[in-house]
Amino acid sequence: MKELERIEKGLKESNTLLYKTDDKGLACSFVNGGLVVDSFVIEDNVIADALAKKGVNGVVEGSNFSMLRSNYDWFSLHVKTKRLYETLK
Repeated sequence: MKELERIEKGLKESNTLLYKTDDKGLACSFVNGGLVVDSFVIEDNVIADALAKKGVNGVVEGSNFSMLRSNYDWFSLHVKTKRLYETLK
């Protein structure tokens, strides 16, 4: 769940999210004013898939970013529910 906490913190401190899939997972960078505020790799596939669907071509900005920030509780609940479902399968 530390990845979800870092996403929440990044959403509060930035205005753009850049992401790219690499061999370790989904590399994320939160950007504010052209400077990277936080950068980390999400290894959890459930979180990575859900987050990748929020952006276009590896970028979440503008209204998409604002929607993710304001609806983060729903995003987090969706991810936790999906992870629980995968565990119970």
